[in-house]
Amino acid sequence: MERLSNRLIACCSVLVLAGTLSVAQDFKQYPGAKLDEQAGRQASATAKDLECQVYTTSDAYDKVHAFYKSLYKEFPTPFPTQKLPNGQEVKWAFFILDGSKDLSHSKYWMKIQRPYIGTIAEDGSADFKDIRDVSVIQTVRHR
Repeated sequence: MERLSNRLIACCSVLVLAGTLSVAQDFKQYPGAKLDEQAGRQASATAKDLECQVYTTSDAYDKVHAFYKSLYKEFPTPFPTQKLPNGQEVKWAFFILDGSKDLSHSKYWMKIQRPYIGTIAEDGSADFKDIRDVSVIQTVRHR
């Protein structure tokens, strides 16, 4: 009887662990992407309860998107398409890492984007600064 109880406990523990792992996922860094610590600090400074990491790669947006789409649940882009002053479209995609139903409920999500836009005017206008022709990968975790 004790042996059966131990097996039952072990099976339940495995199921609980598997259920937990299926909900929250660790971030997998894109191969060859470089951590941009300064950009991460700037992104984290936008709100005191956010911790952001920013990575960049010269690889095409579609290649980066395909990599993350194979790993995580993609959330439909919640924003309208943006264009730079030169007419170039800003591509972006959002992925939920913690199993939440949407970005507003998520405590851990990520965004990929191309091109990189370092800053936007404080008034919210399309006055983009520090534009780089690279793909950016940004993780956002609420503390």
